[in-house]
Amino acid sequence: MNIQLLGAGQADQWDAYLRQVPRSDIYFTAGYARIYEENGDGEAQLFIYERDGQFVCYPYLLRNISDLPVVARLKLGHEVYDISTPYGYGGPLTNVVEPADKAVIFREFESVFHAYCEEKHIITEFVRFHPILNNALDYEAVDPCFVRNTIYINLDQSEEDMQRQYSRDNRNRIRRALKEGLTVAQADTGDLEQLLALYYSTMDKKQAQSYYYFSEQFFANTVQILGDQIGLVEVKYGDKVIASAMFMYSGEFAHYHLMGSDRQYLPVAPINLLIHYAATQARERGYRYMHLGGGYTGNDNLFRFKRSFNEKTMADFYIGKRIHCESLYQAIIEPIAISMVEQNYFPLYRHPELQEAPISSILIGSAHS
Repeated sequence: MNIQLLGAGQADQWDAYLRQVPRSDIYFTAGYARIYEENGDGEAQLFIYERDGQFVCYPYLLRNISDLPVVARLKLGHEVYDISTPYGYGGPLTNVVEPADKAVIFREFESVFHAYCEEKHIITEFVRFHPILNNALDYEAVDPCFVRNTIYINLDQSEEDMQRQYSRDNRNRIRRALKEGLTVAQADTGDLEQLLALYYSTMDKKQAQSYYYFSEQFFANTVQILGDQIGLVEVKYGDKVIASAMFMYSGEFAHYHLMGSDRQYLPVAPINLLIHYAATQARERGYRYMHLGGGYTGNDNLFRFKRSFNEKTMADFYIGKRIHCESLYQAIIEPIAISMVEQNYFPLYRHPELQEAPISSILIGSAHS
């Protein structure tokens, strides 16, 4: 039995493991994890459990939670942590194919990793599984839970059959965009000015959470670190860029990643045209899936828009949760108001209200003391 822990600076070793996995994706790579490490989301790590040439490898972000007010008040005398998937999708992968052998090595991995987390004071674990790789089926210890569907375009067919997946309204909107004179093309990833302006405008319009206002440096890091795995597509009305989106490419997959648009021009369907063009280009380059993701809360307007690109099939998005240090977790959350506990947020000590309000106004009884 062998346990290794790699960091984003050991990208060659990290990605060498992924190349031995039958199916992987960009979300699992050292480069992708490094982007979020540099964004301040935690330390990128790849945990590897290996024996007799078989292994499970698991990328995640290690986050120090010692300074959170609900943790600091305990005066533990040592650092404490939690782990989470980088923005997007992830979870553990294995090079084992045969189902019975895969089940065995995952049970071993789950036991070893739990012991490791206890030793290192990693209190909780939160996983966002990959909807198409379906790796939630393997990692039972985190009690995978279905959250919502996501949408993908099947590129592994003729362009005509691909478009037959679209809704009639979507096909009409793409035709309308072209009739209105909109043009769409690949753009230079070295010039992100238009994307940034449109992206921040879109976040304002949606009143997005502060986390999603990624910095200009974050966008620059994404392009620099991922290199030719990043593409930029722009839609213009005349000389004016009215929609721009960043796509990621790896293995079988193209991903609709970050997008911005000018809401004034939404009636002429620039985003419909943009995604259709990107899917067509990805198909010509040999990718099998264009993954669009899901909605914000399930079957919302964003989900219905993406659904118009594939009315036939959907993917299932699962999350996983695990408490590794139960007594310590309970000690941390014990004084948190019942109204917050009932919201089933995990881990509870990261509840947004705890980050936004003085702790004295959140803890049980403190408002009256």
